[in-house]
Amino acid sequence: MVGSSPQQGPGAVPEERLIAQEPPPGGSIVVLGGYGAVGRIVSELLGRWYPGRVVVAGRNGRLAQEVAGASGGALRARQVDVTRPDDLEQVLTGAAIVVMCIERANTAVARACLERGIHHVDISASTSVLAAIGELDGLARAHDATAVLSVGLAPGLTNLLARRCCELLTSADTVDITVMLPANGDHGADALRWTVEQLTAPDRSRARPQRVRLPGHGRRTAHPFPIADQHTVSATLGVRATTRVCFDSAALTTAVFALRSVGFFSLVRRLGATAALTALLSRLRVGGDRFAVHVAAYAPDGTRVAYAVTGREESRATAIVTAHVARLLDGGDVPAGVLQIDQVRDAATFIEELRRSGIGSFSTVAQ
Repeated sequence: MVGSSPQQGPGAVPEERLIAQEPPPGGSIVVLGGYGAVGRIVSELLGRWYPGRVVVAGRNGRLAQEVAGASGGALRARQVDVTRPDDLEQVLTGAAIVVMCIERANTAVARACLERGIHHVDISASTSVLAAIGELDGLARAHDATAVLSVGLAPGLTNLLARRCCELLTSADTVDITVMLPANGDHGADALRWTVEQLTAPDRSRARPQRVRLPGHGRRTAHPFPIADQHTVSATLGVRATTRVCFDSAALTTAVFALRSVGFFSLVRRLGATAALTALLSRLRVGGDRFAVHVAAYAPDGTRVAYAVTGREESRATAIVTAHVARLLDGGDVPAGVLQIDQVRDAATFIEELRRSGIGSFSTVAQ
């Protein structure tokens, strides 16, 4: 194992248990938050492709050790707090790619990577985070490095499907994105916290709920939701885009958005009770572990092209997309700069690779 930083934070592991190693040929691939719901799967996938190169990193050294220890030597562990400059400097030494699977100091980490010529992958779904990293495009180009944003299920797969729909329907001027989230799936604490924070944030959307037919789930009512893909899709494809969300439990969808409409979640925010609500919802056992993504592009004459993907285990799907992006960066044929996922590779080819990876069942609709 590689050496830990001197600080003894959450889950600290004695330094003698994290033995320093020289960076591997080709540079290490550091997965920050590599023991979380998404990060663990990203680490395991990359460890299969690049045994010995992947570092599971995060504040909890014990959990990093557990993931690395179960890999049969394919993964290494590193205790690191990304908010501490010395920690960050040490973990970036010898790194070729950093995969950010947490939402903590994202812009600072991205800047530190790019100014060292290290590629960066970020799975954040927050518009503010992606916008801040997007401003580092000049820095990335100056150091011949690439940062890839909108990586995961939504944003991520949704962006790829939107681009493919617009390629098939070149006259499209509108894109509707619908995401069905599992109410009782494999999402981690950070994903649940993020969802609650979006519910408690002021609702500035002028879009209305929409009924959408999701393969295998019938018609569902989806509600506007502030996932970043609608903004990045609008920017990269030049179309109007709206993202809506529902849960795999129709009853839960009705209840949650009814409470939102009467100001319940705004009250939670004003009372400073967001953390308490997140903890309560983490114990809720309603619905299942199925997700669905539906993206439709519309032309002014009413013509439509749509893609849908359905599957299980949202975190696994997010991790598969993320690992494939890191693999593309390791190939060295991606242009420098800050890119959205649909600007990294031909969308049809990328979608086919994800389909073969077992991410879910794909279907298309054209009319």
